[in-house]
Amino acid sequence: MKRLLGSVWLFIGILLAAAILLLLRPAADQGYGLRASFWDNDNFTGTAVLEKDVQRWELSMDGNLASSDQSTFSIRWEGYLHIEQAGQYEFLLDSDDGSTLWLAGRRVVENRGTHVRRQKHGNVHLDSGEHQFKLHYTQGVGDSFLRVRYKTPDMTDWQPIPLVMLTPQPMQQFDRSIPEEANKYRLIVHILVLVLLLAAMFQFVFIRRARLLELYKDRSQRREFLKRIAASPITHDLVCVLICLGFYLQTIAARLPHEPYMKGDSPYYANTAISILYDGDLDQRNQSDKSIFEKPKSWTNIGMYDSNIARGSRGEWYPKHTLILPFLSVPFYAALGGHGLLVFNVVILLLLIVVVRRVAWHFASQGAADVAAVAICLTPLFHHFAYSYSADILAAVLVVGGFGALLSQRGLAAGFLLGLSVWVKIPNGIVLPLAFILLLVLKDYRTLIRFCIGCVVSLGIFAGFNWYQFGAPWITSYSRVWTIERGVSTIGDHVSSFDFPFWEGMRLQLIDSVHGLLPTAGASILAVFGYWGLFKKSRPAFYLILLFSAITFLFYCKYDFITGSHYSNRFLMPVVALSAIPLACLLDSLFRRKEVR
Repeated sequence: MKRLLGSVWLFIGILLAAAILLLLRPAADQGYGLRASFWDNDNFTGTAVLEKDVQRWELSMDGNLASSDQSTFSIRWEGYLHIEQAGQYEFLLDSDDGSTLWLAGRRVVENRGTHVRRQKHGNVHLDSGEHQFKLHYTQGVGDSFLRVRYKTPDMTDWQPIPLVMLTPQPMQQFDRSIPEEANKYRLIVHILVLVLLLAAMFQFVFIRRARLLELYKDRSQRREFLKRIAASPITHDLVCVLICLGFYLQTIAARLPHEPYMKGDSPYYANTAISILYDGDLDQRNQSDKSIFEKPKSWTNIGMYDSNIARGSRGEWYPKHTLILPFLSVPFYAALGGHGLLVFNVVILLLLIVVVRRVAWHFASQGAADVAAVAICLTPLFHHFAYSYSADILAAVLVVGGFGALLSQRGLAAGFLLGLSVWVKIPNGIVLPLAFILLLVLKDYRTLIRFCIGCVVSLGIFAGFNWYQFGAPWITSYSRVWTIERGVSTIGDHVSSFDFPFWEGMRLQLIDSVHGLLPTAGASILAVFGYWGLFKKSRPAFYLILLFSAITFLFYCKYDFITGSHYSNRFLMPVVALSAIPLACLLDSLFRRKEVR
């Protein structure tokens, strides 16, 4: 008991110390930055809505700090650039939409207008000293993005402008010192935190000392201890996560400098998160180009795939896409801005690795489950979408987690998770009748009742939102999509989008070089050979996974937007993730056959 209490107090002490250090850390490079002014229009007219000193002037889906309007705004940054070495300097503006840079009253780079992301650069000779710095940015339609880079006379590659080179006021007028009392206060706090950490470590060492001495002296106990660590499920989870994380970080680092991660539907989910955080509502007027919908031209066409608005029963502008992803990612956005959504995406992808590995472990050895989880989660499909903000990854986590709970006879959790998966992606509802029939055939009425209760809770909330927004529990946002056809407003329903040629859809989903499973998720195709092993180990799992995967695949063969994914078929992520289970069974049979030989 004492050892347990010691561990608990150590954990609490470290958490408290970390929290205090985080909350009371001094602001980075105090006194440096730029003076920013924000307008809720794209032409700097009228009075600025907000003026403040900022230390960040690069944007990614979070440019307008003055309001939640991320569709039409403009920003002006002003200050002074401090140069130590005289010479020829180059500056680059990478923006969507317009941007312009002035130095010492001279226009150095002009990238104005409403356009997709593009780069412009210019050069100027600067003497040592400080020079007036002014940067304009305007956002009109679509994504918001701005990145500023420069080259000194000694540089060969573009680099970010260091924060310490910019000040909102002339250097001699700006006091960057921290008041003496604040310094004393922070010193006292840091001393208290250090004492707390030392006390926690002291307690841990003395409580654990006897155990450590035993391990040091007794070789057999040491081996047993290491074996227990190696066999721990948490250790296996951590190893799989670290293997995949290295590849994910590599693709993020390689693509971040030149490729936006907000593609397809991602900006629409981000808009909803922004609306929830800044406005406390779901109204998308601030996050949309209102003139396109309210005053369309005769040539304006906005199809269901391009629209982000679902019309409410009283004319409201609701998000077309699921609300779960934005709700869950709001804390990440609030803490880290636009890039927080990318961090959230990686966190959910790492969670998928753990869930896939744990479920596969139910039917195979830990080693086989590890290999299967890594093989599936490092397929080009998931590897590519590590650099994204995707609801499909969240859907895969919920589906696989729900399957695992169901096959472990945890009916309440299974019903709740699978119900949430339907909320994220409605076609995931295919699994609900399959699970219901399976539990009836098995006569597992206790799990069936709990499964139904879990479904009622999660789907009940979903139905309540639909009722409030669209007038009936069964009417979803995908049935109320606001579209424009030749300047005329209409309401579209995604149900009408299932008339794609079936055999062409099958070809695309299997062998197409961009969207096919064979080139982008080959490990899931290999998993087909493991279904016999799964059948021998668990017939309920065999029928449930096979039927869900086959029906989902055939369902999307008829979907008009089958090529709507910019890479691979993101709609099949739950199917690909579930394929880790038969793949683990296949690997298990191969490993054991080798051992027998």
